[in-house]
Amino acid sequence: MEAGFIRWEGLFHHFQQALSIDPVFCGHPDAQALLSAVQRGRALAAGSEGVVPGKAWQGRPGLSTLLAPYRYQTGLIPLSSTVWKAWCSGRPAGSPPPHARVDEKMGSLLDVLRTSPAWKAPNSTYFIVLLEYFLRFLHDRFDGQADLYGDRTAYLGPAPNKPDGSAGLWPEKAVQDDIHQHLSGLLTPGTVQREVIDVASGRTDVTYTPEPGRRLVIEVKRRKTKAERNAVERDCLAQAANYTVTGPPFGILLVGDHSSHAAGYSDFDDGAWITRYARSTTEVPRLIVVGVLPIGRPAPSALRMPAL
Repeated sequence: MEAGFIRWEGLFHHFQQALSIDPVFCGHPDAQALLSAVQRGRALAAGSEGVVPGKAWQGRPGLSTLLAPYRYQTGLIPLSSTVWKAWCSGRPAGSPPPHARVDEKMGSLLDVLRTSPAWKAPNSTYFIVLLEYFLRFLHDRFDGQADLYGDRTAYLGPAPNKPDGSAGLWPEKAVQDDIHQHLSGLLTPGTVQREVIDVASGRTDVTYTPEPGRRLVIEVKRRKTKAERNAVERDCLAQAANYTVTGPPFGILLVGDHSSHAAGYSDFDDGAWITRYARSTTEVPRLIVVGVLPIGRPAPSALRMPAL
């Protein structure tokens, strides 16, 4: 059972929350035994492929009984039983196996998110789930060829030329469609929507609403020039942050970098970060996770070093 908590930063965060909130759970010997095993495993594994410890629920019937209510209790771990059981076995339902690089990035972003006074369940739990799937999407699309999912991911490669023969550009909608389909297949049916109106006087690109009043927004942008941090934050951050005015102060900004990639592009780690944004000294700063995805890119064999 330890495997899931060792490999998945988000699941380990849920476990820590349960220990801090429920004194009965915290004081149970099975919970403490699991905590010790997970701490040892995380210290030893450090991203390695070591021996997978235990099998889900075996040998700890008391802990299995204790965890059962949390699988269905919205206030603490609002995940379906299928997803929860799958995470405990080390693999979320419908997702590829854990990836060390993605999990390391998840951990570094969580370190920043935990500094927010608003980082409390259930908002934090919902956002962790969304963030985990978003980072997996970003990593997969960094690796993926244009034909990864047929027409759906064609935007990763060069765009077709315009009728006059000049270079074409992929529309922003291509990126929106892909992230929407990705999340719709992983999250609870009906909770992921496109083009939701009347949100902060505007219309959102992709919205995750796990329950009424808990809305998380992914704003999608496409840039024709290089998506450097300063430029992205100057041009896109205000809009992404504004969609949080009536919801949790956490959001995601996905930027399709459609600049020239003739010499390659920045790596996955450099393409994801968190920016704080506040319009006054009294409001809780909004924490926006920014992900930059290179699109319209050539094959690696076509890359050349820039002329000196």
